[in-house]
Amino acid sequence: MRIFSRFRTSNTLYFPGCVTYFRFKENFELYKKIFVKLGIRFKIINMKVCCGLPAFEGGHETEARKLARRNFEIFKEEGINEIITACPACYKMFLQDYPEMLPDWDIEIKNLWEIILNKLESKPRLIKYKAMKLVSYHDSCYLGRYCGIYDAPRRILELIGYEIKEMPDSKENSICCGSCGGLVRTNPELADEIAKKRLSQAKRIGINKIIVASFDNYQLLNKHAEEMEMKVLEFSEVLALALGIKIKKSDSGEETSEKPLGVLDKELTNEEQIVLDTKANIQLEEELKEEDYYDEIRG
Repeated sequence: MRIFSRFRTSNTLYFPGCVTYFRFKENFELYKKIFVKLGIRFKIINMKVCCGLPAFEGGHETEARKLARRNFEIFKEEGINEIITACPACYKMFLQDYPEMLPDWDIEIKNLWEIILNKLESKPRLIKYKAMKLVSYHDSCYLGRYCGIYDAPRRILELIGYEIKEMPDSKENSICCGSCGGLVRTNPELADEIAKKRLSQAKRIGINKIIVASFDNYQLLNKHAEEMEMKVLEFSEVLALALGIKIKKSDSGEETSEKPLGVLDKELTNEEQIVLDTKANIQLEEELKEEDYYDEIRG
């Protein structure tokens, strides 16, 4: 079976999202190792096409629809019939907005957090290390408020040894950390203020570690963590440790030096930047190469 498994190609796409792919490439690789360890089959398409959410939220609906249509064409060309993503923003866009934009959209969007939870519950032996630490978990607006996913991430954390102490505003009543809806671009001062308020909530209940399931959340909260004497961890970090996957120093969630096309330049207005992002990501002429990382890593 092992011999023949190397010749199978998965039709499940792992879509990392722009922030993960461009700014946290080490964690992008880390998530792939986690999937392999858990037995989650997937494939990667070497693409640089955004899901379109930043343009959509910025009011550029026409450009967002172009991105959606182009992505759908790419997915069909590559034989994709399912998508998994650890990016809450992409998950929300594919699950809720693409079906409205594309009448012929027929790709199933899988709940990655439920998949991971089921794998850990069915194979507890995969957990090599239990943290046994007290933490708080911050709900991503896209994952929680938009998609109603609250329990699965918490149950995963409890399985790998964390005790969760809830902040005053959590789950359905969770407040935003300031990173959603383009606020870090339109009003960075307000975004910073909201992030500090969220960190203060954890600190007031005696917590100095927060775990998040979004790199957008991670970037903003981590920006203020040191001054608030807090530590912010992303899901890939804690999962990798629990599964016994060695994390290189560069896998710690630090931003890479590589800058994607169209990343925010301070001299541009918000609308100019959104247009630049969209045009950069809709490079229709780019040749896309597909690789199946499952067999490559496992072999």
